[in-house]
Amino acid sequence: MKLFIAEKPSMARAIAEALGIKEQTKTHIVLSNGDVITWAFGHLYELAEPEAYSPVYQKWTLDSLPIMPETFKKTPKSNVKQQIEAIRSLLKQASVVINAGDPDREGQLLVDEILEQLEYKGKVLRLWVQALDKESVLKALKSLEDNSKYKGLKLSAEYRAYADWLVGMNLTRLFTLKNSARALIRVGRVKTPTLALIY
Repeated sequence: MKLFIAEKPSMARAIAEALGIKEQTKTHIVLSNGDVITWAFGHLYELAEPEAYSPVYQKWTLDSLPIMPETFKKTPKSNVKQQIEAIRSLLKQASVVINAGDPDREGQLLVDEILEQLEYKGKVLRLWVQALDKESVLKALKSLEDNSKYKGLKLSAEYRAYADWLVGMNLTRLFTLKNSARALIRVGRVKTPTLALIY
């Protein structure tokens, strides 16, 4: 069985309609040829909070900064555990997985990280589809490539997320601890410059 993992339900539905639908459940669609397509809801995993690395970080102190994990941990988002378990079960039946994330670095990462977190070791191909009409989907299916070709895109998105985490977690704590009112001051790599532009 080929298992497609799409970035979101709408993309899964479009691919399924192009290939023919046999049966649909809450977590996946069985195609006419017996293959299966399932989906994420954007990122199913997120970077863990500082407390996941050490109980020292439960209390905000200047002495504990900067927080610099040697290896970043990811945790499932609380509202997607049923979908993760469905994907885990489907992966056990798959002979090959097709990464059907959006054709960009985030789309690459979010399917790749599902496979990493669920420790899938089998063959993975990449479906690179720019439009979701039937003709575009069928054309893209004829030119599947090895997923490893897109590893650079995945790493680009992953390291951007690490940078966001390092800036946000460390500077939010620093600015909050340093202001006299001890008011929470949220700092982010994107949020803060954007707010400055608006101001």
